[in-house]
Amino acid sequence: MELLRFEADAYCRLMSMVGQLLAHFNIAADAPADMGIKIHDKVFDELGGTLGEMLRLLEQLKLPLAQKHIARMMDDFKENAASFSNKALTRNLYELTARIVDELGERLFLSVPVMQAPLYLQTEPPFGRPVTNKFPQMTEDISEAAKCLSLDRPTACVFHLMRVMELAVQRFGNELSVALVAEKNWQVILDQINAVVRRLDARDAKTKKYAQAASHLYNVKVAWRNEVMHPKQTYTFDEAKVIFDNAKTFVTDLSNIL
Repeated sequence: MELLRFEADAYCRLMSMVGQLLAHFNIAADAPADMGIKIHDKVFDELGGTLGEMLRLLEQLKLPLAQKHIARMMDDFKENAASFSNKALTRNLYELTARIVDELGERLFLSVPVMQAPLYLQTEPPFGRPVTNKFPQMTEDISEAAKCLSLDRPTACVFHLMRVMELAVQRFGNELSVALVAEKNWQVILDQINAVVRRLDARDAKTKKYAQAASHLYNVKVAWRNEVMHPKQTYTFDEAKVIFDNAKTFVTDLSNIL
């Protein structure tokens, strides 16, 4: 299930606008008459645009009750801006703030650590575009593995990586004419692959690529901490991160070979 991403920047901009308006209009409304503080016409000219921007931010944050309230404020302002008093605006802004707080209070927000956020946002494919282009059937599980890791769900991450590795090992076996479709034991897989690689011409550039991929597959096997291609009961974040990185290296190697 895709998590609702809370747009913190939109919330900060919105509450900044509310705070600035409250500060400006409260001072003007409460100041003694002899202080000469006055709301300039330019402020009222800009208020309609400010309310419109606030409405757009509320739509971005998906806060329907607050949206309805500010929509009514905009309608009142458009009908008769001159009668839109300081006290009326201040009262409406306080009510708007209360609605925002109430609506956000019904939500659960998860904070993703800064270093893990790219794994969730995925502005680029987690294993790189060459892997996505070469192995489109792996795309979903690679993406989900990265998201699980970003949200500190390491064991779930490894379960997705298991599906990725099953496909990758099968493709590697096909490339070397080794039947690995049903094989799950890591050592058996490595033994069969290494046996084929040893029979190839060591001077051939592709043989070197095969050997490199096999060595990275061995690193996945070591990090997996299980004799068969099935995750152990639980993994820590650090364990899953090592598996993720080694699986990425192996699959990237494979994409360059095929």
